[in-house]
Amino acid sequence: MKNIKLFLTLCLLILASTSLHAKDYYVCPTGDDANNGLSEAAPFASYEKGINTFATVTGGDSVLFCRGGQFPVTKGKAINNGSCSISSPCTLGDYGDPAADKPLFTVSDATTPIWFADGGTKTPDAGYVVKNLALVSTTGTSVGVFLYRGVNNILLDNLHIQGFWVGIQIADSTVHTVTIKKATILNSTRQGLLGACDNCLIENSYFENNGTGKFDHNIYLSSIDGIVENMTVRGNTLYKSSMVDGKCDGVSLVTHGKFENLTIEKNLIKEDVGAVKDTCYGISVDPGYGYEEYFKNVIIRGNTLLNVGGNAIGCASCDGALIENNLIIDQGSTLVHGISVPVRTEDAVKSKNITIRNNRILLTKNWNPTSGVRVGGSYPMIAESNDVYLADYPLSECVRGSEKNVDVNDSLNSCKKTVSASTLEKLVQELLGGLSEETPVEETPVEETPVEETPVEET
Repeated sequence: MKNIKLFLTLCLLILASTSLHAKDYYVCPTGDDANNGLSEAAPFASYEKGINTFATVTGGDSVLFCRGGQFPVTKGKAINNGSCSISSPCTLGDYGDPAADKPLFTVSDATTPIWFADGGTKTPDAGYVVKNLALVSTTGTSVGVFLYRGVNNILLDNLHIQGFWVGIQIADSTVHTVTIKKATILNSTRQGLLGACDNCLIENSYFENNGTGKFDHNIYLSSIDGIVENMTVRGNTLYKSSMVDGKCDGVSLVTHGKFENLTIEKNLIKEDVGAVKDTCYGISVDPGYGYEEYFKNVIIRGNTLLNVGGNAIGCASCDGALIENNLIIDQGSTLVHGISVPVRTEDAVKSKNITIRNNRILLTKNWNPTSGVRVGGSYPMIAESNDVYLADYPLSECVRGSEKNVDVNDSLNSCKKTVSASTLEKLVQELLGGLSEETPVEETPVEETPVEETPVEET
């Protein structure tokens, strides 16, 4: 018994010693890189000094940039710090007056300001927290936060990322356990978020005006070199996806590759009334590459989709999918189908074990064969307890079936083909039930310096 007590005492002493020896390094434009950086009175001055220090700190240490400070990024660095760990994470964050603006990293070339990679050894390192920072590019030719090769257990918390080629990119299958929360990602020239990883979470973040063509997206979940398992996208707001000539041209949240146990829930995906093209889908989980893809155990639930175009929610090559409790509203007569399975041509894996239930769908298009729920393919699917409202048009159907689902039982759903202009607004308000939309996020202003844009090769 005495030995056990002695062992526990030693463990507590070791933990206390580790905590006591954790260091905070400070960075502010008023400082000097010749300082030791160990106090607010003697901070470092530059982004480069702060990042180089972060790459060498001991587990539990922090490098903190002053709020209200602006830090030009002239040379990036791939961070690979084996001293950081899950139990003693290293923090890159902020200090100072909470009312002041976040520390602002400004990029005027193709440099990536936050970049985690293992330097080519593929030796896993883990335990990073990056929080309360603003990253702004004036050229749109680099990535805001880049995660690559073996880094894991990373928290990206309350970041503002604006004007990059890609806001956040997860670029390797060896990256896992990444949490992105309360991020704001604006005005990316290609993708707001690109990539995917095992045991990863994107939560309570705001995406707006990311992408400039129909192959661009607010969120692009992609697995190109492995199977992604246990990924969740929850509680985010997505707005103005891939705007071309003032209209949304690309899917706001798309998934391609191989995924197992993917959950997409409680997100608000919206566009302005009529400001969409047919390619402006809301959520689509489907094959998009030149090799075999599939999606096993997909959950799409509790999402609200407002005024998107073409298809609101789609799945293809989905082996096991539950699509439930979603609210889909189109006030601009642009949405053709509320929910479609399969939404496009499938690979070898055909959609099966599909349940579509308890969704509320309002469509107003009256010149195309619209449908609230469209099901087809090689296997029977369940479509039940959905409330569908359609314009009173002969070719519209609340539940449309084809192939194995041609005789799907429409009586299991509530169908109202009575939507008129006079009742539309009242019906929309009833369906929304007081849902409050997000206030548009203000962009972070930064003084621009004219630079020659570096071309980026597309793949």
